[in-house]
Amino acid sequence: MQKLTAVVLGTIALGLAGCGGGEDAGQPAAGDVSFDRAFIDAMVPHHQAAIEMAGEAKDTGLTQPDLIKVADDILATQQTEIDQMLAWREEWFGSRDVGPEENALATIGVSAGEAGMEHSGMSLSTAGDVDQAFAEMMIEHHEGAVTMARIAQGRADHDEIVGLAGEIIAAQEREIDVMRPHAEGAHG
Repeated sequence: MQKLTAVVLGTIALGLAGCGGGEDAGQPAAGDVSFDRAFIDAMVPHHQAAIEMAGEAKDTGLTQPDLIKVADDILATQQTEIDQMLAWREEWFGSRDVGPEENALATIGVSAGEAGMEHSGMSLSTAGDVDQAFAEMMIEHHEGAVTMARIAQGRADHDEIVGLAGEIIAAQEREIDVMRPHAEGAHG
């Protein structure tokens, strides 16, 4: 969880540093960023956080084979998607450097909570039930990705983003269905 916390805090710090000087800081205001660029700038750190959570869950001791498969799938697919989005960003917008996440989320029209990016206080390393904690955290995280991807299906300019959004929705809804019984296991 320390790695995840560091990634999330680092992303926030970079975002704050990038927008600390307002429009004079060289970063466009949220309304000046194209939707496709904003989607990439939000989804890249979102995927990075999922990779960190999946790696930490495996290191901490996931025990359920279906949850191990979900974690493995996240590790296998989301870095590939990050690489593809960064290549598109460079091709379409001239840089692989993602902008401030809060500007990207504002352009998309979601809060950090709606995007599933508020994980503060949660730690898999101290969880009593790693399987349940991973499922609960990742369901919330995936629901945020699905929310952003659904918006992208209606607002993206590039067919590639629309296609990726559909793939994200299909994969992450399937994984949510796998994880849901584990999240509800101790509650039901």
